[in-house]
This record gives sequence, structure tokens and C-alpha cells, in this order.
Amino acid sequence: MRGGGTTADTHSALGDNSLVIGGRAVASAGKEPTQEGRHPETEESCGGMRPTWRSIWTEVNARLGDADAQYALAEAWRQGLDGKAVDLSTAVYWYRRSAKAGHLAAQTMLAFLLANGLGTQPNPRAAVAWYRRAARMGDVGAQNNLGYMYEKGFGVPKDESKAALWYRLAALQHSATAQMNLAVLLLEGRGVARDETEAVLWLRRSAAQGHAPAQARLGLCLRDGTGCAADPVEAFRWLSRAAQRGNRDAMTALAQIYEQGAGAATDEVEAADWSQRAAMLRQAVAGAGAADPAQRL
Repeated sequence: MRGGGTTADTHSALGDNSLVIGGRAVASAGKEPTQEGRHPETEESCGGMRPTWRSIWTEVNARLGDADAQYALAEAWRQGLDGKAVDLSTAVYWYRRSAKAGHLAAQTMLAFLLANGLGTQPNPRAAVAWYRRAARMGDVGAQNNLGYMYEKGFGVPKDESKAALWYRLAALQHSATAQMNLAVLLLEGRGVARDETEAVLWLRRSAAQGHAPAQARLGLCLRDGTGCAADPVEAFRWLSRAAQRGNRDAMTALAQIYEQGAGAATDEVEAADWSQRAAMLRQAVAGAGAADPAQRL
């Protein structure tokens, strides 16, 4: 099986859940031709950037059927790399070819694009099928996303117990988003027996990796004594970290802490500042009419 490796985490706006998109790291597709005294990766002309030896060689290998090269070419079209303009429909074509050849990261990214209708018509059922193929082979992003699909009943009958199973498998592979998702189910007793103590353990693991929503939720648990002994000082530390990373719930909680002086000294200026930031973020999201692109299902 080709195309293993990790996938990148992306937070979802739907509740406290999150979604993971396809992996970015990919092995080189064969050896690349070089010219003596020249670097093959950059080649400029008066008209701008021309195709590089790397990009040309990747496309040749992709057309010859190399799954890694097909994935790399798809990534270039999706992100506008190697002098290419962003073209999601072309990216979908190459992700599909790579996915059919068994490339795990391509399968996960293809599923993500199908679920969101990016570069193709939305097809949540097909997205679930591709997520399942990659998840069964151990792809952590696919495992998390498949859990999300089950939790929301998107492209598959809603089944929170299966969601918890897939979240746990991804969480055990150190996915911060999956750890957060599993913690939420444990806190709310959805799909699993309610266990606030275990939930806090997963929140700590996720928060330690820099996951802002987990940092915010952990801060709230520490503030309220949910699943752990109440600790206003530690709660303040985690909420501060999450607020600095743009988490609205943490901003609101931090404003309350500064107003009440629980965990930090009372500071009306800081309280007003964080309250205003939270309000501005709320208005920005409402004005957009939907979640930002990184938060789509």
C-alpha cells in the first residue's frame, strides 16, 4: 500500500468536532533529471515562473501511473504550486487516480473534496466509502473523518457508537482533533458511557498538542471542576492559550475571569478587551454566512 503517513488536522465549526484533510507529505516519484550546475527546483524566465524539472518529472510519472506522483500532481493543482493556477476539478481527477491505486492520503483528500463538493458535485456517500477504505488501512485522518460522518449522519446512517470507535482509533494514533472529538462524546455520554474523568485525560493530550478547542474545553472543565478538581489558576492558563489562538469560547470565558477575578486578578480593561474580541469574531462568522473554508465538513 502506497501513500502512508500523517494527515493534517482542521477544526470544524459544527459543535466541538473537527475534520481532517488529506496528508501533505509525499515521496518523490522516481529520480528527477538534473543539469550540471543548475538546481532543478526553480527556473524563472522573463514571463514569470516556468515549469520546473521537478514538476515536469512529476507529471510524466503521474501519467505513467505512479500513485505518489499522481498525488503530488493533485496537491499542486489544489494548492496552486509549481506555477499552476488552482484548479480543484483537475485536482480531483488526479486524487481519484491516485486513490484507486491505493494511495491513502489521496483517498482521504478525495473523500474530503467529495464531502464538501469542492471541485466536484457533493457526494457524501462516496466520501464515506473512500474514508472507510483509508481508515481500515490505518490512515489517522480518515479514521477521524469517518467518525465525524457517523456522528453527524452525513452520507451514512447516524451512529454515535461507531463515531466513538473511529475517534478512539485515531486518538490512539495521537490525532489531536480525534482526541478532542472523543472527549466531547465522553463528556456528553453520546455513543459511549459518560466518563468525564477519561474525557479530561483526552482533552489534556489534545491541548498539549496545541489544539485550541481542546485547550478551551479543558480550561472550562478545570474552571467548573468537571472530571477533575477545580483549578481556577490552571483553567486561566489554558483559556489564555486558546484565546490567543482565536478561540471564541475561550475569549468569552477569559473576559468573565477578568471581571470576577477567579484565577487571575480583576482587570476591567482586559475583561472589556476580550469581550470585544469575542463579539467581533462572532460578527465576522455571522457575516460570512457560514463556517470558513477550513471548517467545512
